[in-house]
Amino acid sequence: MIIILLGLSFGLYFLLVENNKLSSSLYSISYDYNKLASDYSDLENNFNDLKTDFQEFQDAIMYTSNDNFTTVTVLYQTNFGENQQIISLSVPYDTYYSYHNRRHPSWNINLEYARDYITPNEPIIVKIVETVDNLTQGEEDMANSLLNLVQDKMYGLNIRYYPTTELKYPIETLVEMGGDCDAHSILYATLLKSAGIEVVLLISNEILSDGFHHVAIGVQLENPPEHSLSEFDDLVLTYNGKNYYYAETTNAYWRVGDLPPKFQNLTFQILPL
Repeated sequence: MIIILLGLSFGLYFLLVENNKLSSSLYSISYDYNKLASDYSDLENNFNDLKTDFQEFQDAIMYTSNDNFTTVTVLYQTNFGENQQIISLSVPYDTYYSYHNRRHPSWNINLEYARDYITPNEPIIVKIVETVDNLTQGEEDMANSLLNLVQDKMYGLNIRYYPTTELKYPIETLVEMGGDCDAHSILYATLLKSAGIEVVLLISNEILSDGFHHVAIGVQLENPPEHSLSEFDDLVLTYNGKNYYYAETTNAYWRVGDLPPKFQNLTFQILPL
């Protein structure tokens, strides 16, 4: 009788242990299921967000145009790199050719002709500035967003860097989607002046390894930039008692105030615009 009772007790103990194991396994499976369900829900939400973004992107690419217009589409960032934006512009060919057919002198270190290439009242320039202004907060955000718009970001739909021997009007740089450092700088200077931000043109005294002087922009801000990325001190140049912060218009993602390491040893002439 005692043996039978011991056997029953052992069997009951075994069943209790197995039940606890099963309960633990069930809890673990339930936890894993809930986590997978949550992950699936997140993925579904992300997919829907991407689908919405893609539709907006596709709508911008399919911007209405015709034989008299060309479409310029550029990706850029606002809010100091936090938000991705896209702008699509319909540029009349007549507007493009009105600039393209003008005499284009080869530029030199003086770049005196550059002043003639600044066109802040051109309606397409004004449209870009109005669009970016509606998506930015404050002067520094505006200056950096326009800077990102003109920089070569090494992917499609951006203003690419490539060597040129002549100065280019901003509309030419937009339609042709790129140009040399002077073309990027003239476009950026034009956008900033249209936005009411004062600028100067910076021309390196030194010749780079490609055989050209480097061109950049000095941006006048009411306050020193607070969002520059460089580990170096912000490069600030003084002209007529005002401070102008260096802006690199060709290499991607530098912000106003940043001086890329490759240009650390350069000195600059200042050309007021």
